[in-house]
Amino acid sequence: MGTFEDLLRDEVPGAGVPRVSSLVVHATDVVNMVTDETILSDTLRRELVHRFLADTEWQTEYFQRAAELDSFAGDIAQLMETATWQDVDLDRTPELIEVQSVIDEFHAWLAEHDHIERGQLISTALDHLADPDDRDVVVDVDAVLAVEFEEFFPLDRRYLAALTAELDLVCVREQDSSVRRTGIETGPVTEHVSLTAREGEASSSPSSRPEATAQYLATGRVPIDPGAGDVTVLHAESGEAQLDEIADEIERLRETQGWQYSDFAVALGHGGEAVSETIHALTQAGVPTESTTVTGFGDDPAIRELLQVTKYYAVRAETETEFTVDSGAVDEGLLSTIQAEEDTIADVLRRWATASGLKDRIASRASPLDARSQFGNVRRAFAMAEFLEDTAFIDASWPVYAEMLERAHEHAESETRTSATDLDGGVRVDHVQAVKNGSWRAVFIPDVIDQAYPGNPFLTRLFPQERVLQMPDFPGVTDVTASEVQDTFRTNSTASSQPITQYHVEQSRRRLAIGANAASQRLYFCLYEHEDGALDEKVQPSRFLTDAYRQLPWVQDESENAIRSERRAEEFVLSRVDRALADVRRTQSRDMTVSLDDLSGDLGEIHRVLGESGERGEAMREALQARVDFAAGRVRRE
Repeated sequence: MGTFEDLLRDEVPGAGVPRVSSLVVHATDVVNMVTDETILSDTLRRELVHRFLADTEWQTEYFQRAAELDSFAGDIAQLMETATWQDVDLDRTPELIEVQSVIDEFHAWLAEHDHIERGQLISTALDHLADPDDRDVVVDVDAVLAVEFEEFFPLDRRYLAALTAELDLVCVREQDSSVRRTGIETGPVTEHVSLTAREGEASSSPSSRPEATAQYLATGRVPIDPGAGDVTVLHAESGEAQLDEIADEIERLRETQGWQYSDFAVALGHGGEAVSETIHALTQAGVPTESTTVTGFGDDPAIRELLQVTKYYAVRAETETEFTVDSGAVDEGLLSTIQAEEDTIADVLRRWATASGLKDRIASRASPLDARSQFGNVRRAFAMAEFLEDTAFIDASWPVYAEMLERAHEHAESETRTSATDLDGGVRVDHVQAVKNGSWRAVFIPDVIDQAYPGNPFLTRLFPQERVLQMPDFPGVTDVTASEVQDTFRTNSTASSQPITQYHVEQSRRRLAIGANAASQRLYFCLYEHEDGALDEKVQPSRFLTDAYRQLPWVQDESENAIRSERRAEEFVLSRVDRALADVRRTQSRDMTVSLDDLSGDLGEIHRVLGESGERGEAMREALQARVDFAAGRVRRE
């Protein structure tokens, strides 16, 4: 949004500068102008849905058994939220019909208390736009420009149509780039809308190698080498070492190129806990970070202090509580002097924060970026206490608030945030979808291994994958035809007898392209050799990266650049044979095909070089044969 505001400020000077807003923010303004309903934050929504589900009696035997699992409440709450954001009817599958019934009951329960969740904002605002009396109050524009139109959900498009019923509307989309919408809908967005006119612009030649790499991943076409920029593959032994490599390269470029931390981004395949772990690793290495997908609520030492304070008062208020207090974490002498019984929870927390010097501790032990984040988290904790005091249908007691804060703290890392942390100046760490249409000098994409790109499709933990794929009303793409795959993606990365498998693979490839397109000068594909853990399992590079090696001559493997000795040459040759064998093995386990001609050509070239290398080459040839025999399960005895 900031980028568009800066652009339009120069194009349209004066009072006519267009307002830049997201659909959700616009819908929020509409709802606030028409009603006084309280819009729940993600944290408060999680708390209320948890309490609501605790009293829910499930009818289907499947849910009755599943409800006994600790993860059930979080999983069912996530499905309810997904369905609410999409405003879809779950009306065909028996289990989902019951979920829809629970969603309706939850929303009715919220409405009784003048609350709505954020997922209801667009659908609620849509109802107000349909009311002529409300429309005259909320619509005050002459035209609408909808950008990134390729990502608009069906509900988003209905809202846009209602908003511009009597206005001019121009929609701008980028081809071969939809990752959000194609998770729930197949085909290009233009197949789902009726436009009075269409204008296309021929795609220009890529200006840098990172852009050319992104274009190849998105379309399958090999562009002409632009000559500018670099695309490098970083290797590491483990996932943890991979992040160390990224931190080292960031510091090297800062030293040699004079770049700032804000010139770098790390784009991950998924948000939530993966982003949190990456932020933690970079922070430990002394690299400041920023993110729009996590707030650090679960890792924040200030929140841990507040949690111990809350538990202290909860124990005092109710002797039967199960909470335990870490006496070394807070000053119990100070806490005992504050009369918690006579003041609100929020007032007591603020008084303790002031008396204990929490602000000074945050400022002294954290960098400016981290300190700003921690202050924001403390404000959220205070807001939760105020919400509890203002909500008549929840007991405003210390034990209840302690449960609420602990639940928010416990689930913070695994939940994707929907609001930014408002930080600047650090390395941007986000999932690839969040960096779409952004630009950084250098972008690192970790975990470019086959287990992640493409990895396995995942929709929910509530049901087995085979069952989900048989649910036509599940809020996501579950059943597609071969023609729908071709209509949605121009790439053809794997031949599969199951169109849904192919769909997932191509979408994963497009996600990788989105991350690559965010780099203006340097793009780094990062991978590692072994999984972290006791088994030390070997992992394989992503099939997309292996393909890029063959098709794009400017993709430089860091290990290849470092080949200056016989030992490094031997390691590369052996690893190439391992990759070839892994490609063949994946034809069964991953439901894909590979070109034996390409593999044969590579291995033939290796044998030719070994044949010209005398005694040393013969020793290497025996090592290669041992690799093949080991992969085939044969035992060799000399």
